[in-house]
Amino acid sequence: MIPRTAKAFSAAAALAAAAFGCATPAMAQAGTAESTRYQPTEDDFVILEMRVKNFRLPLDIRGYQLDGGVCLDLADVIQSLDLPVRLDKKSRRATGWLFSEDQVFTLDREANTVQNVNSRNAPLANDIYDTPEGWCVDTKALGRWFGVTFTHDLYNSIVTLESEKPLPFLQAMERRSRAARLKGKKKKAFDLSAFPSQDMEYKLWRTPSVDVNVRSSVAMAPGQKTRTQGRVELYAAGEALGVSYNARLATDNRLSPTSLRVQAFRFDPEAGLLGPLKARQVIAGDVQGESGQLTAQGGVGRGVAVNNLPIGRDRRFSTTDLRGTMPAGWDAELYRNGQLIAFLDAPIDGRYEFLEVDLFYGRNDFEVVLYGPQGQEKREVVSFPVGGSLLEPGTLHYWFNALQDRRDLIDLRSNSPPGVGAWRLAAGFDYGIDKRTSASLSAHSIDFAGRRRSYVEGLVNRSFGAFQIQAGGAHEIGAGFSGIVQGNGQIGRFNLGASVLWVSDDYTSEFVSSGVKNKFTFQADTSLRLGRVSVPIQAAVNRSNLRNGSTSTQASLATSIALKRLSLTAQVGHGQFENALTGETSKNTTLQLLANAQILGVRVRGAANFDLSGPEKGLRNIRLSTRKSLSDRNDVSIDVDYIPSSKTATFGAGYTHTFDRFALNSTLNYSTDGAIGAGISLAFSLGPDPVNGGIRVSQRRLARGGQAVVNVFRDTNGDGVRSADEPMLPDVTVTAGLAGTSEPTNEEGRTVVDTLKPFRPVLVGIDASSLDDPFLAPASEGVVIVPRPGVHAEIDIPISATGEVEGVILSSSGRELGGLDLELMDTAGRVVASTISEFDGFFLFERVPYGNYRLRVAPGIARQLKVKTALATDVTINSDSDIARLGTIQLEEGVPAIIAGVEADPSIPVGRNP
Repeated sequence: MIPRTAKAFSAAAALAAAAFGCATPAMAQAGTAESTRYQPTEDDFVILEMRVKNFRLPLDIRGYQLDGGVCLDLADVIQSLDLPVRLDKKSRRATGWLFSEDQVFTLDREANTVQNVNSRNAPLANDIYDTPEGWCVDTKALGRWFGVTFTHDLYNSIVTLESEKPLPFLQAMERRSRAARLKGKKKKAFDLSAFPSQDMEYKLWRTPSVDVNVRSSVAMAPGQKTRTQGRVELYAAGEALGVSYNARLATDNRLSPTSLRVQAFRFDPEAGLLGPLKARQVIAGDVQGESGQLTAQGGVGRGVAVNNLPIGRDRRFSTTDLRGTMPAGWDAELYRNGQLIAFLDAPIDGRYEFLEVDLFYGRNDFEVVLYGPQGQEKREVVSFPVGGSLLEPGTLHYWFNALQDRRDLIDLRSNSPPGVGAWRLAAGFDYGIDKRTSASLSAHSIDFAGRRRSYVEGLVNRSFGAFQIQAGGAHEIGAGFSGIVQGNGQIGRFNLGASVLWVSDDYTSEFVSSGVKNKFTFQADTSLRLGRVSVPIQAAVNRSNLRNGSTSTQASLATSIALKRLSLTAQVGHGQFENALTGETSKNTTLQLLANAQILGVRVRGAANFDLSGPEKGLRNIRLSTRKSLSDRNDVSIDVDYIPSSKTATFGAGYTHTFDRFALNSTLNYSTDGAIGAGISLAFSLGPDPVNGGIRVSQRRLARGGQAVVNVFRDTNGDGVRSADEPMLPDVTVTAGLAGTSEPTNEEGRTVVDTLKPFRPVLVGIDASSLDDPFLAPASEGVVIVPRPGVHAEIDIPISATGEVEGVILSSSGRELGGLDLELMDTAGRVVASTISEFDGFFLFERVPYGNYRLRVAPGIARQLKVKTALATDVTINSDSDIARLGTIQLEEGVPAIIAGVEADPSIPVGRNP
């Protein structure tokens, strides 16, 4: 592509030639009538760059300047716009279709006509010029034929195409642009610290967002009274007195409040809470505690918790517990590395729990998928990598929690179950010794097995190549001791894990059953390739020896298969207990099947449980759920539950309609024992409207997710700060990580992004393809925020005019140097643009926002060449000078400086062809 300066020179030369009347032999024109009209000459020749919105097409367009206009080479236009039109110069015809198959196009030079959907057999008049390059067509005629508008700018050598209708080639470019941005974001998501960040200030008051679920049902059964039930659940999240809070209020089926959970907390990702304690989280109210390895589980209940643990980090070695909140009546599925491994059916306490989930060496990506009765679907993703160092050397993580087990902050129950309300006390720390070694020490006090028990636990973790080993022990004060050695590792395609546990005296805990003498565990995980299908297989065996001589053996084997529209998981479990006192042996074998499928647009989920041995051998229960989306807002569902022991089958049918402000679900149920029922559910959220003011009602779950209000403005002075006289930009789309895109900004340049994952950093930026002006660009790639549930962050994103930076780079010996990686940095030391010098040393940075920059050689390249990184320290682009011409720059020999903490990468090759 010809640089802008060369294009401008070509255009200027053409204008000068026309002004002074310079003439050359005329181009041949067909017909006597055509010979008398204006004929373009060689001096009128121009090369133009075609642009559509903010895209520049890859192919330049040849053309000629006319009296009051421009003609474009038809073949170049067809190729550049990717039109299915065949141009036959021999028959002097062009045939095909324009942008869609129903827009048939025929141009016949012999008949002097052009035919398309907009005009039939229209005369060509003087629209086409024969030139050495081919047929040059006046842009006015091209606009009429194609149904678009061509606007030329000869000074900048640009021709712009505008259309009110969507164009296929433009839509394809936008798709590729979005895909490229996604790929780029995935690469940079691991280093969000490289982007500017903005803290969310805690305030004395932020109006809460409230999620509301209301259900009502009626049921009739033979010989029983008609039962009418109603249930309400409210979940609120906001801020008051400088702290965040959330609260959950739930009623029983008679609308009587039974549970009120309230949690107040402060969270600081930079660990700056409580002065010298440098805490990340301070929580009071209903909290979740930290667990040990051999001692006590974490538990949930009312109390306090303080720690500086990173969000999402699990302290357990080979297993983990996954807990969270979910509305009553929802279902939950658990996936590990894309494999469905567990299913939870509609708990009524508003919590889901997946306990003692195995961790394998390498990545352990868990996804909890929650399904609501109105067709809602919510996903929570967390990763627990196993291997390498758990902590950086010298890093100290601590934690403390004191809570009353399973007791809500405000307990509305008249009678609490036995054991509820006992205090759980725990404290501990983890310390990184070196890159492969960490240690932990903790103390726990719980009420368990009829009395108060206190423990002290110490553990050491060490990694060796592809293996990680943990060794340690725990002492129950006044009772006994337990020790453990366990390891995880990888050999080829196999992930292996093993552990050995031994117990002395009367030690017992929530992780070590009473009477256990020792325990051995082995697990393996691999994946088999069957053609194009990958079949993961997991196997586990554990054997416990009791003090009385009895033994207990548990074994499991699980596999799954994932096809394009089908996922199947099967798990076989076998248990055997040999009683040394009676000499009897009991066995139990179970089979669990889980399935997800997409059949003719119907989503099918199924679960079945079987007893393969024992007195009740056979099918234990089966459940089948189907859901069909009739549109983006309408769903129908059919559910079937069957329990063979009672020979009862229950059939259910539901219909869900999602409005802008709420979701409504209705159900009908019939049981083979004669019972029938009907129900209706309503789900919606209330919250402050940060864009238009007042209160907004939405079907999105506002209280459980974070929000970001974005103000997009034109930064005319380039300082990055919004001034009163700087205009706001409407119709701009905002992106925010995996949350997707927002509605376009309104006339005031404001929009809101909902459903951001709380406490996880996210990059909020601009979809550059939504900017109408191709010379505008975001001043930065975005701003990183850490959302909090139920409240919104306010972000200003400046949009700046852009310019160019160009020059020629020479080696230290004075030769033109091609293939050199160059970077442009802003005043904060962030890389905002990069390019590679061409064969003659010429380099060009395009679409650089107004501002002050520094030019440098990429650090890895500078180290290999043994030259200084800094090239130019004062590069300014503004409205007075939108092209920074740096001239010739020669590399200087010397030790390369490391700028902005970016170290050199010796793996980067030098002298690549641009």
